[in-house]
Amino acid sequence: MSVILLSTESSKGLASCLASRLGAEFVDVDVKVFPDGESKVRIPKQLDGKDVIVVHSTHPPVDKHMMQLFFILSKVSRVAANTIVFIPYLGYARQDREFLEGEVVSISTIADIICSYNIKALITFDAHSMLALSYFKVPVHNISAIPLLADYFLKHVSIDPNNTVAVSPDAGGALRVEEFAKLLKCKYIVLKKSRDRVTGEVSIDEHSISKDSLKDKVAIIVDDMISTGSSVITAIDNLKRSECKDIYVTCTHALMLNDAYKRILDAGARDVIASNTVPSPASKVDISDLAGKNITSILATHIAKSI
Repeated sequence: MSVILLSTESSKGLASCLASRLGAEFVDVDVKVFPDGESKVRIPKQLDGKDVIVVHSTHPPVDKHMMQLFFILSKVSRVAANTIVFIPYLGYARQDREFLEGEVVSISTIADIICSYNIKALITFDAHSMLALSYFKVPVHNISAIPLLADYFLKHVSIDPNNTVAVSPDAGGALRVEEFAKLLKCKYIVLKKSRDRVTGEVSIDEHSISKDSLKDKVAIIVDDMISTGSSVITAIDNLKRSECKDIYVTCTHALMLNDAYKRILDAGARDVIASNTVPSPASKVDISDLAGKNITSILATHIAKSI
């Protein structure tokens, strides 16, 4: 095994599990942050001629973790034989177009920088936008954590499919909630959400919620990511008026800013269940096995080696 897996504190737990599953050597990247916010990165391992997988989630503080990723890639790409980058949570994917005149399409710049380091492929989980991924000029592998989240509910939560409704908080998650509902063999609905592009205020069209379809049912809100929790809490408030029996929340990326985890529970959610693409109190579903299976195939495809 000549593959080396690098990571920092941003994904250390996940990366360590992934290395064990792959039988790869795990290297903990040394990162020091100075009082002024600058990061100093040191890789305590000779990488010359090696195949390297960089595992680095760019969750908040996003800019700090993104800069650290650039520093790591700048070093690795100069000495490694081949480099694959695994970004479990890809920051800036929401900034995939010019929503208001004059806005910078930030993910385009991020993609240009990452691809400048001559990486073989990019791997991520449940990217917020397929358009965002289109800016990367290397093969991109976007893995869905929905089967893992659904499996968690089937194994650890008492769910009666006939009394359960999966709920997407907006139209953008329609395919996601449909996939989740098929796996649970339950019904699903899609709420009509609007967001003020200037203030960020979220509102939901109450007419998109049928009280008859939700009364005395278990509702599972399914999303790709939870940041401040405002959208989820708004959805919970609307669902409670439909007299649901219970409300659960699940997502791939639990950023949980501004005490969002507690506020979602306080709003009425019975539990919040997320994957460990981002470390948080809600991160109860391990993606390392699924990631490992995909990475084995990706290594064989893009590096023409089998591990």
